[in-house]
Amino acid sequence: MDKGQLLLIKKGINLMKQQLSLQNLVGIGFMAFAMFLGAGNLIFPPLVGYFAGTSVWWAAMGFLITGVGLPFLGIVAISLIGGGFNEITRELPRWIIVLIGSCIFLIIGPLYAVPRTAMVAYEIGVIPFLGDDANNWMRLLFCSIFFALAWYLCLNPGKLLESVGKLITPALIILLLIIGLSPVFYPMGQPGTPLTPYTDMPFLTGFTKGYLTMDALAALMFGIVITANLKSHGITEKGSLVRYTVLTGMMAAIGLGLVYISLFYLGATTREMIPSPDNGGQILAIYVHQLLGFSGSIILALVVFLACFTTAVGCITATSEYFHELLNAVSYKQVVTCITLICLVIANLGLNQIVSLFIPVLFLLYPICISLTLLGLIRSYIPNPTLTYRSTLFTAFLFSLIDVEKSISFDVFKPIMAYFNFLPGFDNYMSWLLPTGIVFLISIIAGMCCPARKHV
Repeated sequence: MDKGQLLLIKKGINLMKQQLSLQNLVGIGFMAFAMFLGAGNLIFPPLVGYFAGTSVWWAAMGFLITGVGLPFLGIVAISLIGGGFNEITRELPRWIIVLIGSCIFLIIGPLYAVPRTAMVAYEIGVIPFLGDDANNWMRLLFCSIFFALAWYLCLNPGKLLESVGKLITPALIILLLIIGLSPVFYPMGQPGTPLTPYTDMPFLTGFTKGYLTMDALAALMFGIVITANLKSHGITEKGSLVRYTVLTGMMAAIGLGLVYISLFYLGATTREMIPSPDNGGQILAIYVHQLLGFSGSIILALVVFLACFTTAVGCITATSEYFHELLNAVSYKQVVTCITLICLVIANLGLNQIVSLFIPVLFLLYPICISLTLLGLIRSYIPNPTLTYRSTLFTAFLFSLIDVEKSISFDVFKPIMAYFNFLPGFDNYMSWLLPTGIVFLISIIAGMCCPARKHV
């Protein structure tokens, strides 16, 4: 047997090792679905459906792009790059990589997303049963238990797949099936006339409402967690890693899509029952109580708690791994502990304060995140990646400031904003889209004239 035959046999053996059992694949897929399905995924779709009315499916299509499509592409982009956030942004200056990464991970982690999960779990899953006994001390007690459990799981990442993928998620899916199928067989009414802001451009409005889930931002984190889990199961060859990541992402995307569709329809058919809801969580709670009574409220409480808890674990884990890699001198345990304590403090500020404070930040970060994801998918085809990345991302950042100002609405900037209202999507917080697309195309043409050596 010659050397060439031995190499072929060795390669064949290595490829045979790059196989994942169906049980583990389903477990990682369940884990990804559970990490993405958090507080925003349950409370925002019913509100979109409620206000969109008969235009619910147009709004749903826009929402599904940012709430399902972009997160899936983000996971795939991370696997194609073969690394973490620093790898997908490597064409940028080091200080910008650290700045963007830190902002995204802080928002997805301790400053916004994770505290929001705890507060949604408390307000929807606990307060209805406490009634007048609910107070700041009870909130502090709940948050302390919530984050203590999350801290334990995050310190034992090897147990993440077993705890989240194989134990918690099946229970979560069963509970979601009960709630998700109910509006199909027992609708509470018919969709009404679309309400503001869904009267004119329901698709674009739904697109920007999908920002609130923050799943496209989370995909840049969860992609790292999924890749790490696959590698821990012996999947290290790039082709196999990408293939299993795509399969895992598809499972999570299909699950999220089905949940969203049922919640859109639930919200659209409850207008006769709920005259003026304060939020999507209220719509969900009233519907479930109306349909299933006290037992339904218990089911909803379990769904909300499990969904919020699994998302919190995923966010804290990914954020801790990022900052542990960034700050080599600080141990992983110390980073997890610090982030968990920050989450505990901010969560006790209250849900309304947390949500209202960070909505403008999403209008700033989402255009950058969307651009990063799409660029990561086509990086190997870009003639001059440095030129394209820097010019495209800078343009996305610059014009996203217009949407940030619209959301804050400072009087001093209103005369300046009048000069930009010709941009397509200006009224729907998408002023950045056309300029970014134009600059991207110009950079591609310029890159063909002056190609640069690309990373391999």
